[in-house]
Amino acid sequence: MATDLLNPSTESTTDLNTSQNTGYTSLQASTADPYGFNSLNQSTVSSSSLQVLTPDANIVSNRMVFGTVGGEVRSPKTLTLSNTGSNPLTITLNLGDSQEKSNAVRLPDHQRAGDFQILDAPTGQPFTLGANETRNIQVQFAPQRMARLSTTPITHTFNGENYASLTINTSGQPVKTVNLAGLNAANYEGNREPSLAEITRIFGWTTNVGSENLILGGQKSLVGDEVFSPYWVRADNTKPVQLWPIAIYSGPTDGPHDPIRFEAKPGSGGRSGLIYQHAGRLQADNVLGSNDLSGGENQKLLPSVLAGGVNTTPSINNVSFTPNSPFALNRSLNAGSTQGAWTDYTQNLPDQTHNWRIYPVRDAQGTLIPHTWLAASDPGNSLTGTGKNFDYNDDVYLMVNAKPENPALDPSVGRRFPGSPDLQFYFGKTYENVFPNGLKDKNGKNIGFTSTQLNRNDTFTSIASYNPNLINLDTNGSGTLKITTTSGSNGGKDNTLMNGLRTVFDGRASKSVISSRLLGPFNNIQAGFQQAGIMLGPDQDNYIKVVAIASNNNQLGIQFYQENNGVGQTIGTAAIPNRGSVQSLELKLFTDPRNGTVRAGYSVGNNNNVVLLPGVVSLKGGQIGSYFAAQSKAGLITTNKGSVPFTATFDNFLISSNETTASRQVLHRINVGSSSTYTSPSGFVWNPDTNLFSPSNAVPESTLGTPNIKNTQIDPVYRSYRAKIGNGSIPLSSRVLSFALPVQPGKVDLRLHFSENYWGAPNRGPGGVGKRVFDVIVENQTVLHNFDITPASGGALTAVKIPIEGIQVNDGQLNIQLKAKSDFGAISAIEVFRSA
Repeated sequence: MATDLLNPSTESTTDLNTSQNTGYTSLQASTADPYGFNSLNQSTVSSSSLQVLTPDANIVSNRMVFGTVGGEVRSPKTLTLSNTGSNPLTITLNLGDSQEKSNAVRLPDHQRAGDFQILDAPTGQPFTLGANETRNIQVQFAPQRMARLSTTPITHTFNGENYASLTINTSGQPVKTVNLAGLNAANYEGNREPSLAEITRIFGWTTNVGSENLILGGQKSLVGDEVFSPYWVRADNTKPVQLWPIAIYSGPTDGPHDPIRFEAKPGSGGRSGLIYQHAGRLQADNVLGSNDLSGGENQKLLPSVLAGGVNTTPSINNVSFTPNSPFALNRSLNAGSTQGAWTDYTQNLPDQTHNWRIYPVRDAQGTLIPHTWLAASDPGNSLTGTGKNFDYNDDVYLMVNAKPENPALDPSVGRRFPGSPDLQFYFGKTYENVFPNGLKDKNGKNIGFTSTQLNRNDTFTSIASYNPNLINLDTNGSGTLKITTTSGSNGGKDNTLMNGLRTVFDGRASKSVISSRLLGPFNNIQAGFQQAGIMLGPDQDNYIKVVAIASNNNQLGIQFYQENNGVGQTIGTAAIPNRGSVQSLELKLFTDPRNGTVRAGYSVGNNNNVVLLPGVVSLKGGQIGSYFAAQSKAGLITTNKGSVPFTATFDNFLISSNETTASRQVLHRINVGSSSTYTSPSGFVWNPDTNLFSPSNAVPESTLGTPNIKNTQIDPVYRSYRAKIGNGSIPLSSRVLSFALPVQPGKVDLRLHFSENYWGAPNRGPGGVGKRVFDVIVENQTVLHNFDITPASGGALTAVKIPIEGIQVNDGQLNIQLKAKSDFGAISAIEVFRSA
């Protein structure tokens, strides 16, 4: 689960330093966080009376972030412990290794407990915190290693990143852990500054910024997770946008510097304004880190802002702005100045430089934090004589409550789920009725795939990775899709793959099978660089594939392969004799998002027995959310590095559900919102949800009349639902629909059923993405964040079924919550099985 900065979990505590009239609370812990952060800040959990507040909780929760240059020991930071109970607590503090080793680039960097000191409390010795008492604990970063520029490309700085953990043991209560992270720059300015990748990691984020290098380059092409949007809009129009400064590494000055504005889109008539700037040497506070060498609030993490002429700690009040139109960010003091640095590069005259790279923020598990962005800038509008270097660390911000002006660019909006008919590509037809913007073949036929895996030659305005002249969709009979390639590969740092056709699906919750059938004969596969098959993954440097490949002795080889950050590894192989006689080959990838694994298999000809290839890909840390995302990416791959054209013929491409088919004990079949039982044509009995939901005023609702529900044979189950609570006027934060289902302790499998029966339905509200958005929380873990039935199903009055397997229940009650983000959460039916 990623924590929503605008809508913290109900287990959150309010940041005591936050103004109470803003409508915001601090960024708090996730109940699904693998590092045990969920034990923090739980003011409503009766078993824990200890609250822990970190100093930068509005930016990153349960973490203390420190920065320095050249090993200088700077001022400590304050960790606040509060006992909200009526009895004293015995507390012991211990420093140890980081609990984020799954995301380590260098493992020794996560064994740096000696770089942190607790100044005013005993380490390893118990002390007492009285009832209703609060105690401030001073923690200091004192790096013990010398940082220098790295001689290898693993990271830009060697010994620059330092990670540890502070464990808080309290008698009779859950153990709490605060992550400690210290960034030690090699020196001031130039190539000795930390890279954007290092700055990102120090905050615990797993966003892929494209490179470990200091210089990312100014090419007008996407790098890493970058989203290119010249203009942005508020995600929640009832709240302002926040722009938190998290790093400045620009040139030193005496006076105020690095102003940041928001600019209304030209012609929109919207408002613009200065947000803040930063203090130079003459306005700085003369504390360590704000000195002549740095140039005031500069060359540091988490700088102060200059507000009303006073150098002050950033707060929600002084980092917020309220645009009333699409807006750009502009690094300028003057309104509309083309001497600034706009997110719309056409305004950056004379050379229209690409001065910003903006990325969605991913948490430690790779899950997107909703509507939260890493905005990195490199000002300078001329390519000559300015010292511009495109390192994008001059000013780095955390932008909250924003989304791209074009909704199609928002990576948090989910797509179809495995098993959807729209993800079953049989090539006997075209797909303009399903995906109107799908890619075309050489004859202009819509092939259904919606994008290609971008390669190094793609730009914002041209897609070099797509050549329709090499694609042929033949819809005669059962149909085939032929892809011809003469050159291009995504192996290693090559990144020249052509026509790596992709579609997106929601891979967050359900197991899936990604498969395709290749048609023979396979004599045209003559060398290892000639490959054809399927792939899964976010980009050209991070993917998993299973492909047909040439092998020795006239055999057809099968290769299961993973590439991680541009470094490839063969996981497993197989060989099929007499490749010229093989008429067809089905390749499969089996995904399991809850366990973070991918396996591969194949079958030959009409033999339906699947042979599993040796090995398994076990994703870890941030890889998990990157692969298993609201917009997971999968598709077809053909590669060739020779001069002789190579053509692969595909019979289909399918993303299917891999729900357990073994017989399972049925624990519940609930027709939500119904007052009577229903027996399906298959003889299954669905019971009403009487006494199983709360609050009691969650009203039963139904469709107008008895319309046909697409993609199902049990229409009555989907026509009823619960969504609205009371008369619908309650605050958004109180719109939580809960179900408590009695089950014996153990593992259960869940099947959730949804249909959007209001937004977009005839004679109801207007449809569209974003009308109804909610979180789905099962046993205190968010399994679907910002779930929207409309894009998940494809439209109104369309069934979508989501299986979630292997849920552990310990207390005899399966708890399910729908927490609204827009309108109300809605659900039509629930099935529960004992896990096989």
